[in-house]
Amino acid sequence: MTTVRNFDKKCAVCTKTSPQNVVTSTSTFGYPDLDLRPSEMRRSSMFAWLQECPHCGYVAGDIEDELCAADDFLKGDEYLTCRGYGFKSDLSKRFFRRFLISEAENDFRSQFFSLLHCAWACDDAQDGLAVDVRKLALKSIDCVDAESGEEEDNLKLIRADLLRRSLQFDELIGEFKDVSFEDELKNDVIAFQLELAVKKDSACYTMEDIPKQVTVTLTGELHKKLNLIGEIKGLSLVEVVESMISEKADETDTAELMNNLFG
Repeated sequence: MTTVRNFDKKCAVCTKTSPQNVVTSTSTFGYPDLDLRPSEMRRSSMFAWLQECPHCGYVAGDIEDELCAADDFLKGDEYLTCRGYGFKSDLSKRFFRRFLISEAENDFRSQFFSLLHCAWACDDAQDGLAVDVRKLALKSIDCVDAESGEEEDNLKLIRADLLRRSLQFDELIGEFKDVSFEDELKNDVIAFQLELAVKKDSACYTMEDIPKQVTVTLTGELHKKLNLIGEIKGLSLVEVVESMISEKADETDTAELMNNLFG
């Protein structure tokens, strides 16, 4: 479950105090999205990922942290208007303002993740600006210094999803058609992304939506029988096997598949 507590926080910019939400515990159950957005319950705790001072508009993970940008930055039109983007939700605005602060502070990691989270907030608000925000995120993702090989791979997975969901299908195909990972699940993710890109599908998908791949090795008498079935039915060996395999074929033994075929 997710636990959120309310604390009085003193803003580092204007020094005024306000109640702020703080996530004290959370968990996830289920599959993340292809861009690694977590499942519930953490998914619904985004409202508490950032704090915003109601007096001066300062946005940070903790408004008691010092602002490193110019003191008058929060009063500028760019900040106040979110660079002219008319976001539908206050949460989208909050993440975008955090991006603007991070940009002014040359914090590349915060820039990217603030934009990614802004795109998620736009998705939840059914805001078409999610496409524009993802295009901005693509401009900053390469500036993020991965803290591990695992994170480097994850950033590639996120990049693929950003390209597809910002309608850059050809760019995704060109960039990722020859990409491979040591982790087969990550290879499956990219294969699925490429399949969706060919279809020009920009919808949101989770890891659960990735088609299950089944490998069947045919030898001896089974191979002969399947060839014979193919000759009788006028099918290739591959078509015969495909006709036998259901979505749960990995849970079904060969004998049962044969019975299903002749049943």
